[in-house]
Amino acid sequence: MTCSFIMRRAAVTGLPRPAEVGRFQRGQALVFALFTSVLVILALFAMYSMGGQVIEKIRLQNTADAAAYSAALAEARDYNFSAYTNRAMVANQVAVAQFVGLTSWFRNMSAFTNNNVGNVGRSVYEAFFAIPSPLGNFYKKFLKTFGKAMGIFDEGKGGTTFMKGAVTMLDGLILIYGETQRVYHYATALTVAETLGAFSTMGAALDNLLGVTLFTGPLTVLDGGAANNIILANDDKASLTIGSAPYLAYHYFKWFKFTEYKDPNTDGKDGANADRFAQVAMDSLDDFSRDRSTKPAWGFTFFYAPPLTFVDPTRFIPYQNGPLFLPVIHRGGTELKVTTPSGTGGNAGTGGGSGSSGVDCHGNPVTSSSAGTGGVSVDQYSQLSPFSATACDGDSARVNVGNASKPKGVYAFRAGTWIDPATLTNTQGNASTTTTAPANGSANPGAVGSKSKKNWTALDASSWSGLDLIWISILGIPIPLPIPFAPPWIPLSHGAAQSGKKLDPPTVLASNNNFGVTASEAYGSVLDSWTTKVSASMRQKTGAGASLDMSPKLGGITKYMDVKDVAAENLTGPALVIEIEKKASDTPQNPGTGQFSTENGASHGKMRSLSKAQTYFARPTNDSALAWFKRTTGTATQTELGSLYNPYWQARLLPNTFIEQYISMEMQRFGI
Repeated sequence: MTCSFIMRRAAVTGLPRPAEVGRFQRGQALVFALFTSVLVILALFAMYSMGGQVIEKIRLQNTADAAAYSAALAEARDYNFSAYTNRAMVANQVAVAQFVGLTSWFRNMSAFTNNNVGNVGRSVYEAFFAIPSPLGNFYKKFLKTFGKAMGIFDEGKGGTTFMKGAVTMLDGLILIYGETQRVYHYATALTVAETLGAFSTMGAALDNLLGVTLFTGPLTVLDGGAANNIILANDDKASLTIGSAPYLAYHYFKWFKFTEYKDPNTDGKDGANADRFAQVAMDSLDDFSRDRSTKPAWGFTFFYAPPLTFVDPTRFIPYQNGPLFLPVIHRGGTELKVTTPSGTGGNAGTGGGSGSSGVDCHGNPVTSSSAGTGGVSVDQYSQLSPFSATACDGDSARVNVGNASKPKGVYAFRAGTWIDPATLTNTQGNASTTTTAPANGSANPGAVGSKSKKNWTALDASSWSGLDLIWISILGIPIPLPIPFAPPWIPLSHGAAQSGKKLDPPTVLASNNNFGVTASEAYGSVLDSWTTKVSASMRQKTGAGASLDMSPKLGGITKYMDVKDVAAENLTGPALVIEIEKKASDTPQNPGTGQFSTENGASHGKMRSLSKAQTYFARPTNDSALAWFKRTTGTATQTELGSLYNPYWQARLLPNTFIEQYISMEMQRFGI
């Protein structure tokens, strides 16, 4: 009964049987699943959009970094190109000085061996070989043979023609290197603009402003397409923003002021520290060019003198009278001439000279008695003040009576005051070497008002002395008596040469208008030494002969690139800030529409990235793997200052400052 009742109750109430429960519950999760699917699809679309935008943002930032770094690298290459060519120019200047010095030395040898100087001293030298001896006869034949070889370097001979060709070629290369520096420098400015696609951006901005389509095409051609435009090469939808124009303009302003094309031959065109290139060239001279004097007269450096000193040991044979020892004393050197702007020679304000052929830094004629020419001589230091108004940087004056604070001696005029040169130092070349200015101040570069340096000149002169051996007999015993028969200042021979614009004697071989060398040390002290002064003075009167340059426009220190402010550290160049953009519509979008669509929230529909790069100077001296870069002077811990003489300019990225980021955000917010 109970069971029947239950079954009937079940039938009445319509409850499903246990086997039918699962069939009646199917499809009840569909609504939930549909709702969840919508959320998942929206999330996927959103993730797709955000992921695509993140990828595009990273790509855009990488593009900006690549463009900024590439532009800075182009500028570093410009600095390094100037450094390499400056080194080449210095090397060629040294080579010119060598050729000029060799020509002078060969001519001196020719005058000695061929007896073609027409001076009494050489004729007397020849007369001493009248007393025959085996070695004396051989020596005379040697002189004759050697003289034929040296004679080709006399004026107008084949050797001089060869020297002229070599010097002209070297000076021509120097001129080409200098002009190439300028061309490369300005070409780098165009390269930076091409790298950043600045011309395309400028053309698009002009078209938008004027509502035309005239400028984009022609100016885009200047960018050279994707081959030169690093931005397009990395992202063909990105471009430089018009807001980068102020950054780029400021950078160019700083970049053009960081270096300059210096003219050492025009007043005020070589910067505040004038003549740095000339000083580097002088510091790079080899020993033969700098001073080829005998040091000591019969020491191991004897080769610089004519190797013709005569020694005859056969005179020690009893009763073989005659010259035993005929030493040759030689002095000579090569100097860089400081001339007037017209290249006519003269003191040009370097001090220590006389004559009316030159002018000082004020354009006044140079005379030994006028103030400011280096001819000033006073008793007390305080008496120099009246001459300060007319003195020129580089002039010198002598104080005859001194005290503890102002000792007697020669003082140099620098920056409106007289300075004790012993306390004056000046950084030269690659800014890692400190040199002390010589006493007369003429070696001080840095004087505004420096004049042309158009000539390498060389002067050589030789003198001779003699020792005779005379035998006498005392009680039948031969006794040798050494008798000095000639003082060591008798003129023997001389030679000279010059390059650049020909200067007339005696200015061309004057001792007081040489760059970086005191008058007493000019040409190896040939004009200051009592042993060679007479012979050298004879050559001064005749001059140095025709210029070894075939064109008067060649020769001397020419224009060159260098950092403008040589007194600064110059470890970093001007920084470059750029900003690039990309339309939001060019970034990946999800395929959804309607409620499934998502929009890029970039301001004014553009995505932007900011980057910053900079050139810097660093010599890798601490890396053991780069040992060949180490300096030969100083220590590895010292920092070498930046210059355009060493090619260690590099590029690097820098973080943008808060101000740069803020300006960028504000410009984007206003749609600029």
